Amino acid sequence: MDLSIYDLSDGEFRYQLEQTHSAIIPVGSLEQHGPHLPVSTDCVIAEHIAKEAARKLKYFVFPVVPYGVSFEHSPMFNISVHDSTLSNILCDICISIAHLGIKKIVIINGHHGNMGVLQYVPQNTFEKMPPDSVVHVINYWSLINEKFDHAGEVETSILLAVKPILVKMDKAEASGKGLMKSREAYRSMTCRPGSFPELTGNGVWGDPRLASADKGNKLLNEINENLLKTILELG
Repeated sequence: MDLSIYDLSDGEFRYQLEQTHSAIIPVGSLEQHGPHLPVSTDCVIAEHIAKEAARKLKYFVFPVVPYGVSFEHSPMFNISVHDSTLSNILCDICISIAHLGIKKIVIINGHHGNMGVLQYVPQNTFEKMPPDSVVHVINYWSLINEKFDHAGEVETSILLAVKPILVKMDKAEASGKGLMKSREAYRSMTCRPGSFPELTGNGVWGDPRLASADKGNKLLNEINENLLKTILELG
């Protein structure tokens, strides 16, 4: 049986709970991804990765949390929530399902701007959940060796592999400005609200013109393999 929470009745959930006490929650964002990718890119990728892992591990998978911390993209499209709001939402979800009997909760993060919030969810839920329940957080891009980007070669390739109908390659263009490519540089430079359009010129960090579905499938295989290993290492 598919363990997507959307598809289960209360009785089916409780029956499956006898088989597994683990669940995956994908978290994304709604923000601009250049002229060629949809604003839902982070959600689509995170949910796809979560569903694949849940299917193989026979874990419950919950609907993607679509709203993230994306103020760095202003005034380009972003629907942002404050860090405290996202934290409260995720903490409430984790506490709620832990009291239903879920003992292992894995959050799959699809948006870089959520990292600062998510790292504290295990701490903020610790005293409010049953003692045998635990929360883990994994940023999917940490599972690949490729340089981090935003709407560049990596993200565009993955979306070409996951849902090509959403990609408009005829509109793909490289970053409008020269950029450093390290993850640490990205993290530091994009903390300030409104910084991303100033840095990139067009909302793209990288070169999506180099993307392909074949590259995307290879990246997904690497992500899926490393994610399964990591989750199993968590116990």
